[in-house]
Amino acid sequence: MKVIGKDIGPALDALYADLEARLRTEAESELHVEPFEAGAFSSVDWEPGAAIVSLHNGVPTHALPHIFGVALQHIRQHLDRYPTVVEGPREVYGGDLVRTTLRELIMAPEADSALASLNLDMTWEIEQRHAGLKDLLRDAPKDWDDLDSPGGAFATLQYARFAIEHPAELWASLKGPFAEKLPHAAEQGERVVALVREKGWATPGACLEALVAVRDALNLAAYVGIEDLRNGAVA
Repeated sequence: MKVIGKDIGPALDALYADLEARLRTEAESELHVEPFEAGAFSSVDWEPGAAIVSLHNGVPTHALPHIFGVALQHIRQHLDRYPTVVEGPREVYGGDLVRTTLRELIMAPEADSALASLNLDMTWEIEQRHAGLKDLLRDAPKDWDDLDSPGGAFATLQYARFAIEHPAELWASLKGPFAEKLPHAAEQGERVVALVREKGWATPGACLEALVAVRDALNLAAYVGIEDLRNGAVA
């Protein structure tokens, strides 16, 4: 398969074909893949009649299968009616970043679990995320340790995501500096990790429970809603 002009091999052929067919029959939509330049490795956007996967031009070819695979799994999650994170009753500065980070805390591990059997190369991606968190910690403003602020929520969610997803030997080198720089966010992050491990992400219902539990533990309901795509209800 070729995406954004790069040959990524056959590992995702079956998944791509399955989702392409499901989109046509279940959502009357086409699947499009296009390059982009942005801070993220990938994104998925839904437009009338199309699900659009954008892949960063700068990602090396050997790292694309996993990054593209995660994006495809996010489409599968939508079709399977997994929950999503939406705006709450009011908006605050930084709210969108908090919502994105909360969604990825639960939905990224679920996507990875669905890809596990493919043994896709994540080395470059892990290295980039590791370096990125080191940079974030170095430049972290003081309000990221204020648990009542969106910055504090973002830092807490980042801690939890790395604690859950990052390879243990690499996380060990970041955990101490994180706790030293942002002690309150790290402490709250440990509580979030416990919540996520308790609820898990094995089913749409488990993901919904995990998202709501973390949202409520961090008092984010003012600007974070959780939509159950099985029935359209927003918690």
